Amino acid sequence: MDNANEPAVDLHHRPPAVIHVDLDGLTDIYFAHGWKYSHTDDSIFETGLKNILALLERNGVRATFFVIASSLDNPRKRELVQEAVRRGHEIASHSLTHPPRLKSLDRERKSSEIGDSRQKLEEILGLKVRGFRAPGYEIDRACIELLMQYGYEYDSSAFPTASFARRLDTSVAKLAGSRRPFPGTSLIELPLPDYRPLPFPFNPSYSLLFGPSYFQLGLKRFLRSGAPLVLLFHLIDVADPIAPDRLKGLTRRLFTLSILSGQRKLERCQKMLDLVRQHYTLTTTPCLLEEQNLRQEVH
Repeated sequence: MDNANEPAVDLHHRPPAVIHVDLDGLTDIYFAHGWKYSHTDDSIFETGLKNILALLERNGVRATFFVIASSLDNPRKRELVQEAVRRGHEIASHSLTHPPRLKSLDRERKSSEIGDSRQKLEEILGLKVRGFRAPGYEIDRACIELLMQYGYEYDSSAFPTASFARRLDTSVAKLAGSRRPFPGTSLIELPLPDYRPLPFPFNPSYSLLFGPSYFQLGLKRFLRSGAPLVLLFHLIDVADPIAPDRLKGLTRRLFTLSILSGQRKLERCQKMLDLVRQHYTLTTTPCLLEEQNLRQEVH
């Protein structure tokens, strides 16, 4: 995939869309729910990242991968992330350890999750990390201030809703604009798509559970806004299912999407990607940021 072939943002005809992938593996899912994980491998991470890389390659598109920095301590995970870098995908931070409640941590621990994660990713991977997504979208104004302090250029943790606006000390209108919604900062927010009045986001994870019509309805409603789309995948969306003898209980099978075969998930994700391409111009996060910066200068 060559930079010269990267599509430009086409605001005059179709709104832009970017693809994001959160690299939460099985160990991270268990940690977030307080479950004990007794195995040494992480098949969700390994099969999920291999499968999403193949899916993106087949479609000739590049994504932003939000990496939990501590994942790089595992040689097998580190090699897969490095392969994503070699294929031209952007790397962003998904925190240091993926704590379940980032916004509830004290400032010192928030600082470590935000600042140390960026430093670790940059040092090990040898690249610049520009973006951040909070685990579970647990972002608040203190986190925003730390993102600025540690040199991040954008965040993609918020939904443009009243609860997020209050938490971040801004407005819904500013959050929805993908510009700079935080007074006194240069940080750009790339919000996740507003899914109201649906009960849950229409990203692939939920749409794989609720069926293709859920994604179609959510996308149709959001398209009316004309706003850029962040199409957010998780590794569970494309990973091979965990065998029942290793994953006891319906709850754990649901949270890992192990109720569906890997092939079926990939086929559905391809259809979602095809639908997005019918209505949006697929671009990369760096290209979208550049366009947003140009618009800011004009205004």
